[in-house]
Amino acid sequence: MLETYIDEIDKHIRFAHQVKPVFTMNFHLHQGCEIYFLIRGDVNYFVDKSIYSLQYGDLIITNEHEIHKPAFSTDALYERITMEFTPALARMFHTANFQPSACFYNRPNGRKNRVKLTSKEVTQITALFMKYDRLMKSPHEGDAILKLGCFMEILVLIHRAFSDQRVTEGGQDLPHKLAPVLEYIESNLEEDLSLVNLERKFFLNRYYLNRLFKRHTGSTIHEYIIYKRIARAKQFLANGYNVTEACQRSGFNDYTGFLRMFKKKVGILPKDYTKLTLR
Repeated sequence: MLETYIDEIDKHIRFAHQVKPVFTMNFHLHQGCEIYFLIRGDVNYFVDKSIYSLQYGDLIITNEHEIHKPAFSTDALYERITMEFTPALARMFHTANFQPSACFYNRPNGRKNRVKLTSKEVTQITALFMKYDRLMKSPHEGDAILKLGCFMEILVLIHRAFSDQRVTEGGQDLPHKLAPVLEYIESNLEEDLSLVNLERKFFLNRYYLNRLFKRHTGSTIHEYIIYKRIARAKQFLANGYNVTEACQRSGFNDYTGFLRMFKKKVGILPKDYTKLTLR
């Protein structure tokens, strides 16, 4: 089994180092886990219903059920490194006493996503990222094994920092008017979550509410709700529910619309996502 992952290493570990001006990014989900490392830029990172104000060297870890996005507070140049990986690959190295990818899952969604590294660890993980980058740019025979080793070093380093409780709960930066709205959305995804109904529920003008949300996240509440429902549907599918049940339980009233939206946001149809989780 491990041989299969090594032969297709670039399919199961996707590395990206980008330097670019600030831009607008919508909420998104990945098919696996992601490691996000900020090098420069003024970034507030939104995960689920929490906002993390990032500094150089901060790490954000997310799993396939957590919607997330960066938002920018200034026009400063933006540089970051990301590594997306297939969870099953990391689980190949789990033992009874050590599970290096557990920190991506053993916590509530949208909590403890930010991992604070020491200056020594920032130096170590930067060197590992740069090594992986060189392996990507100048391929040679046997590089797949070196990439896997480099990736596992990164994962172990993150696991140790997380286990030492150098993490941030998140949510502390949410404005007090917005926090209860997101809590309500989280608990009532199967209900009518139109701006009209949210306005009635929280006695907040719908246009003001949407502007407030966009100011802090860079996206609309509607986009947020769509991704929250997609994330919920993925969880139901992963837990053995059929596509119809996942559609209804996650708040989609139109089955055809659900299939179309799931394919647009996840990249594959729900039935194919179910097959992936059963591998």
